[in-house]
Amino acid sequence: MYWNWILRWRMWPTVLLIYFDLSNITVSIFAFVFPDLQLKPYRTDDFITKLYYETSRFSAFNHQWVIKARINNDKPTQSVARSMSYQLVLKGKITNPIQLKFIALKGPYGDMKVNPAIYMFEFSPENVETEYFDLPIVSSLECNKLLASKTINVRLIMVHLQ
Repeated sequence: MYWNWILRWRMWPTVLLIYFDLSNITVSIFAFVFPDLQLKPYRTDDFITKLYYETSRFSAFNHQWVIKARINNDKPTQSVARSMSYQLVLKGKITNPIQLKFIALKGPYGDMKVNPAIYMFEFSPENVETEYFDLPIVSSLECNKLLASKTINVRLIMVHLQ
C-alpha cells in the first residue's frame, strides 16, 4: 500500500507535464476528439509470419483513420523483452495539410498500463502515415500480457492544431 502511494506521487510530475502540454493548446470543441478503439491481431502472409495489430476505420475531423501497431519494430526476437509501436494512418485524400497532436491511453475495459507520451505530426497529400511511435507500455511484462489478450483497448486523444 505504501509503495503504491509513492509510485503515484512519483508519476505526478510526468502527468502534470502532459496535461499542461495539452491544456496549452488553444482548441475549439470541434478540434478535439477521443475515440475508443480496439487493436485486433493479424498475421502477414510471409513465409515467416509476423504479428501486427490494426483497428477498424474510425472518423475524426471529417476524415477516416486507422491505427496500425507492430511488435519490436518488426525485428524478430526470441526473447521476452518486447515493446510495441504504433502509427496513425489517414485513409483517403486531402488537399490541405492537417497538423495533429495525439496520445494513446488505456481504453475503457482495457488493462493497458502506459506512460503517456504526446506526439505531433503534419499530414499532407504526400505524407498520410506517421512514422512508428513507441507505445510507452510500462514494462515488457505488461507488453506480454497485452499480446496474450484477444484485443487491445486504446483511447486515442487527437487534437487538431490550426
